[in-house]
Amino acid sequence: MRLVLRGLVVVVVAAAVAQSGAAAPARTRLVPRPESAVFWNSRVGLLAIGYCVPTVNRCSGGAVERTTDGGRTYRVVLRSRRPITDVATLGTNGAIATPSSGEAWRTLDGGRTWRQVTFRPFFWATPRIALRFDAYYQRSTQKLALRVTHDGGRTFRRLADPCNNAVTYNAYADLVTPRLWWIICVGLPAGGTMDKAVFLTRNGGKTWQTAAANLGRPNVRVHGGIGTYGYPNGLAFATNGFGLVTESNGTLFVTRDGGLHFHAQRGVDRPNIDYCAGRAAFSSGVGYVLLTAGFSARLVETRDSGRTWRVVRRWIS
Repeated sequence: MRLVLRGLVVVVVAAAVAQSGAAAPARTRLVPRPESAVFWNSRVGLLAIGYCVPTVNRCSGGAVERTTDGGRTYRVVLRSRRPITDVATLGTNGAIATPSSGEAWRTLDGGRTWRQVTFRPFFWATPRIALRFDAYYQRSTQKLALRVTHDGGRTFRRLADPCNNAVTYNAYADLVTPRLWWIICVGLPAGGTMDKAVFLTRNGGKTWQTAAANLGRPNVRVHGGIGTYGYPNGLAFATNGFGLVTESNGTLFVTRDGGLHFHAQRGVDRPNIDYCAGRAAFSSGVGYVLLTAGFSARLVETRDSGRTWRVVRRWIS
């Protein structure tokens, strides 16, 4: 009998505490933070986000959102337990979304369905054709080996890498079609500056055309209007030669002749404040750049091949 009474006392006390109005722990407010953006055409694209606590910069979960109106509105098409930190196109309807850790996600139908895949840091033209750059050393000099796959990354063959005749710290590529590619080769960062050289191929890497460059010693080459200030982090081109080069702490550059000549778009982004986290260019003259600054971000758009820009959407936490 005593055991029963003690159990009843415990229940009564617990009920009294529950009815006393003791406040439950406040739920932490998470806000969406844009991380990366891509577009398949002038209206349809994806946005990678993380759900984060602004005051402590802690994130919990993420998502991929899809737009069909040029970035004005988005809706969630994929949720993740971890922030989605990058999204990249995989042909005309495909994309790969990469979380902060763990397996990546892939869509081949414009973001409607997704499946998990092993992340591969390639530059894709289609779900089967991609490039990668492998660093190696020749004596004490770093070189880049450019390799192409035509079977989705199962096998690769080596191509001549034009970076090795210019600068070889790193490289970025945009495969506009299976045969039409642009790459930008970059040097070591030095006090906010970096050597740069742009190349173009129209035959899948068999031959390369030299475009704009700004190189110091020993391969001095300065032409085409691209400056040394800023660290490039990506490029986007259209089949008619309209293109963008974005930088992590520098200037947005626009070309309308396939990379032979670039024009700095001063005032579009804020050097050392904005981080360019996505870019897209189309033959219609429409282009997009996602600029992030902490928890604030804005998507800017051009409709005249980079001559004028306006803000399409802002995110402010």
